Amino acid sequence: MPRFLISALVVIFAVAMVAAQEAPPLPPENNPEAKAPDKQPEKGPGSAEYAHAEVEVNEGGEGGKHYWLYTPNKPRPEKAPVVVFLHGWGGLKPDIYGAWLNHLCRKGNIVIFPQYQADLKELAPAYSPNAAAGINDALAWLEADKKRTQPQREHFALAGHSAGALVAANLASEYEKYKLPKPKACMPVQPGVTEGLRALLRKNKPDWMEFGNTPEGCLLLCIYGDSDNVVGWWVARRIFMESAKVKEADKNLVEIRSDVWGQTPLVADHASPITMGDKGQDALDWFAYWKLLDALCDAAFKGTNREYALGDTEQQKFMGKWSDGKAVRTLKVWKGNEEVDPDETYQPLYKHDGTPWEAKEKPERPKLPRRERGEKEEGK
Repeated sequence: MPRFLISALVVIFAVAMVAAQEAPPLPPENNPEAKAPDKQPEKGPGSAEYAHAEVEVNEGGEGGKHYWLYTPNKPRPEKAPVVVFLHGWGGLKPDIYGAWLNHLCRKGNIVIFPQYQADLKELAPAYSPNAAAGINDALAWLEADKKRTQPQREHFALAGHSAGALVAANLASEYEKYKLPKPKACMPVQPGVTEGLRALLRKNKPDWMEFGNTPEGCLLLCIYGDSDNVVGWWVARRIFMESAKVKEADKNLVEIRSDVWGQTPLVADHASPITMGDKGQDALDWFAYWKLLDALCDAAFKGTNREYALGDTEQQKFMGKWSDGKAVRTLKVWKGNEEVDPDETYQPLYKHDGTPWEAKEKPERPKLPRRERGEKEEGK
């Protein structure tokens, strides 16, 4: 995939916020010899402990209703929970999240990846209806042949990145309208809209910005990064505050915090959840994005590993250790009974290279991160 296209994809339905507060300087001391965690944990949420050796991929639907369907194989289960993953704006193929999708499936989940955009001209009001149509078609296709792995509709989760995170939260709220299974878990990661749209949405909230009907019994994690120079925290905080039917104990707002201690900075920017096929994952995936979604689904479907997903616990916040033994900066968590202000000024803390944003510096369009290893792949 061309580099310029990847750079466009990570913009994902948003532009950056300009803020007046000061960004923190680099640490007064650091250890340029220290290496970030470079190995996926062996056990637990986010780990390489897999129940299945292979993933089977099918496709269905057309246009904006097109979808990819991942089912676990070797061994093939008779039935499995369903996790829907919705891409960021323009990410019309699943390869930019490939490692995460395979991880979710090999953990034992049916994974549905709705395209939801026929092309880049598709407008936001079509996203949720298109995604729902693709999801329902995928479920029906599986159920039409009992030899296929059967979806456990009672174990249904929604997750997504950027524009897809907004769609995931909207579908969780409007599941009855779209005739979807009742969601047991929802994890919007870096949901966002353009800065220009924000002023309009404050005055006239459209249907696709409805989050208030997410049902009681759904476990909810709203996630943003401290260095997201594309969407910031505005929508993540809105989803968290507006999901009033969700029990306080069942929802958290989580900030993924950057750490520039060692030789390779861990920067929680807008592209950090992207993996590019089976490459590019790092500690931010294993200890944050992957761990949190694995644990949230375990808690919702099996009643296990809740301490890794919710509650401001040490297990939830732990991010591994640098090679010199120093702990990676832990996640910051707000519990469901805490209030946050979506309109509070947001300032990204670090650029992708680990240097701080200046207080009045206008964020740039993000470039292809090193963690995606796109440049080397193109040069082959």
